[in-house]
Amino acid sequence: MTPLQNLLLKSLLASLVGVAWAWRDWLTAWPDERPVLRLDTRRMKRLPPVVVAVLVAQLEMEEQVRRALDRRANLRFGSTWAELQQIVARVSPSAIIADPAADERGDPAGHLARFSHDWGIPVVLYTHLTPRSAGVLLQLGQAGIRRIVFYRYDDAPRRFIDAIDWDRSGPPLRAA
Repeated sequence: MTPLQNLLLKSLLASLVGVAWAWRDWLTAWPDERPVLRLDTRRMKRLPPVVVAVLVAQLEMEEQVRRALDRRANLRFGSTWAELQQIVARVSPSAIIADPAADERGDPAGHLARFSHDWGIPVVLYTHLTPRSAGVLLQLGQAGIRRIVFYRYDDAPRRFIDAIDWDRSGPPLRAA
């Protein structure tokens, strides 16, 4: 071997001995237990929560939505179609829960059809079952909206959870 190769080999061997010595010191530092690698989750970024935009006509309806989804999703409430559209544009929700009768001045069928058909956001209708709402529901059915929860008939918390397309937005978070 040349003198240069000999020097490199000795340096490599000395480095390996140094690493082995450091490992030996590290492994013998805990005489009673073996070292355990722990994942520090405090430094990890949390996944963004599922966001659901909501527009309902009555405070009782809002409370029912909160009761069902408050721990599973980040709820964003609006009081008009214009506010709901701003929420959708700002936070890109995973789903929308809306009452077509919440703001009749703002073309509810047009907004909901746009959200569902054009923007591809799952829409769940949450409304009163009345003869007046039947026409709007038929019109929205033609726009592709198929999920409906009726106020005071089938608005149990489980019904809201089942109505939202969690596959698109991720699994529902378990309540603590």
